[in-house]
Amino acid sequence: EPEEKPTPLFYHVTGPEGQEMWLLGTIHLGDERTGFLPKEVYDAFDASDALAVEFDMNAATRAMDEDPEFAQKIAALLLYADGTTAKEHMDADTYETALRYMKYTGNYVSGVSDLMKVSMWENSLTNYMLEGHRSLTANKGMDQRLLDRAEAAEKEILNVESMESQMAMLMGFSDALQEYLLKAALDTSRHEYIAGVEELYELWCSGDETALRDMINSDDSEVDPSETAIAQEYEEAMSTNRDKAMVETAKGYLDSGKTVFYAVGLAHLLKDNGLVDSLRAAGYTVEPVTYAN
Repeated sequence: EPEEKPTPLFYHVTGPEGQEMWLLGTIHLGDERTGFLPKEVYDAFDASDALAVEFDMNAATRAMDEDPEFAQKIAALLLYADGTTAKEHMDADTYETALRYMKYTGNYVSGVSDLMKVSMWENSLTNYMLEGHRSLTANKGMDQRLLDRAEAAEKEILNVESMESQMAMLMGFSDALQEYLLKAALDTSRHEYIAGVEELYELWCSGDETALRDMINSDDSEVDPSETAIAQEYEEAMSTNRDKAMVETAKGYLDSGKTVFYAVGLAHLLKDNGLVDSLRAAGYTVEPVTYAN
């Protein structure tokens, strides 16, 4: 049991006709602290009719193992379908640097890696940066903890998105954006990357709404004018479009007659015009839960 337990941001959402929903912003990595949430969170979870997550990672993993058609569909999203290779989708310097890094980290597989989209190269490198971290792991992420608890309780699990839709989005970025993200990974040291992840996680544990909003809605004024279109593409794909869909899904849950424990990435809650702001604007009451201890 950790010396200091987390107090994550947790909201109670109610509607004018008695609708009710719980809203928790998750983080996809964690340590032992994600297993010791305040009693108020567990009480709300246990009393809820269903858990809603971005997508059921446990079910998706089983499908990848047991359903060859589904696994093939996901694998196809990762590869170039036009016969080109990753080398042809980025400039020569970026490719040579990335190739050296992929080989150094053991992520380069001859005859396979070059067929994969540039986003997969970036994903391999960022995953490598987190490998061997002293405490933060995906199997202790908040999403995973909730899914495991729901399965143990045989609670209904609702998918807000899907594994396929998320992969299609990430692999569907323009060549310019995919290369931009890869360059950003190459220009970031392992120490810097881990420090950023740790900072966000500690803020998540603290539940400091002001600090979290500031981090999530950081000023983009320093973006180079030549990169404005790339930044806009990323923002629209990762936040704007998904947040709008998540808000509509939340309204549907509120009007369904069920009490849903809605748990999606923290940024989707606190982004300007995200779930918290949009549900309030739609007339719902969204109140942060105050913990007794």
